[in-house]
Amino acid sequence: MSLKAVALNKRSKATSMESKTSDQIRYTKRWFCYFDLLGFRSLVERNDIDQVMPLYQKALVHLEKSPDEMRKLGVYISWFSDTFIIFSRGGKAEDFANIEHVGRVFFQHLILNEIPVRGALTFGDLYSQQERNIFIGPALIDAYCYGEGQDWLGFVLTPSAIEQMEKVGLSARERFAYRQVKTTGVLKTGVTGPVFAFAFNNGLVSGKNPYIKALTAMKEKAGSKNAEKYERTLRFVSSSA
Repeated sequence: MSLKAVALNKRSKATSMESKTSDQIRYTKRWFCYFDLLGFRSLVERNDIDQVMPLYQKALVHLEKSPDEMRKLGVYISWFSDTFIIFSRGGKAEDFANIEHVGRVFFQHLILNEIPVRGALTFGDLYSQQERNIFIGPALIDAYCYGEGQDWLGFVLTPSAIEQMEKVGLSARERFAYRQVKTTGVLKTGVTGPVFAFAFNNGLVSGKNPYIKALTAMKEKAGSKNAEKYERTLRFVSSSA
């Protein structure tokens, strides 16, 4: 989903929102995840719908589990085409724990199913009316910029998230599953760090890292044009071992 699509969505809802008074429409501080499936456009353009839907269903299967449990945890999920968002009810430490877990496991699920994806977790202001698919605010913009601003397959904590984590006693440097990104070329021009990324280090299968196998398989299917994205990711994984 592009920011243009977000803007169109906002305009389409503008008339109905005008009926709300200004004290009813306000931002809430939240943790916010943005995910983008890579290569989805070309997949749709090259294939019939019966070949596209199995991949899409694989992506959805994890998010559609236990919706009542998600709501109890204050975790909200929405998606449009190749874009998925996950956000919290509030901005407390426990809200971060819930969003980080759901977002990271979703990312892991996609990678292990050989579905290329990049994502970002941030903190900031967000206004939402989920039943009407309205999402507006700096948190969305920041997560979008850092999600789209990566040239690899990664799930990163943005500078805004890292700063707020420190404030609530959850230092990014002390989180086992994350490591600061120093790999050259990961962040595109105009996107600044520091960022911490999921380190692909939370489990072995028969003594081997299962993410390496999945990333290598995706690299082979992606072809030489996109190989460097996977090489960057594999270098990061290897250095995290």
